[in-house]
Amino acid sequence: MKILHVSVLCVLLVLMAVSGCSYVKQPNDKKMNKLLSGMPEYYANEAFGKRDFRFYVVQDGNNISTPEVPACLVTRFGTQQLSNDTYTPGSYAYDKYAAVARVYARFFNQTLLSLLKERQWDKCQADIPGV
Repeated sequence: MKILHVSVLCVLLVLMAVSGCSYVKQPNDKKMNKLLSGMPEYYANEAFGKRDFRFYVVQDGNNISTPEVPACLVTRFGTQQLSNDTYTPGSYAYDKYAAVARVYARFFNQTLLSLLKERQWDKCQADIPGV
């Protein structure tokens, strides 16, 4: 019985090797996985608790996105950047990172803005304690 199991295992390994089954890991998988498995709403709440009111922008090559929040808040609090510049331009990973980053940034920024609105800190001249 053991010989049969070992034989089947050997055959499967040979088939995988012959069929060219391989996985080429992207050099920036951690960076991509952070966005894919991340929870932008959670991180926005965490940033808010730390009084870090910076909004996310996405740099895609030479293009930098504009957050969908009032411009005066972007000027007042600043931004932090998600960039696909470590990926090869024109590659699948390059375009995928930019696409995922735009969605991540949109949800992060919406959550942060809603937290500011709850306390009426979304006004351009709002008095925010500790800032």
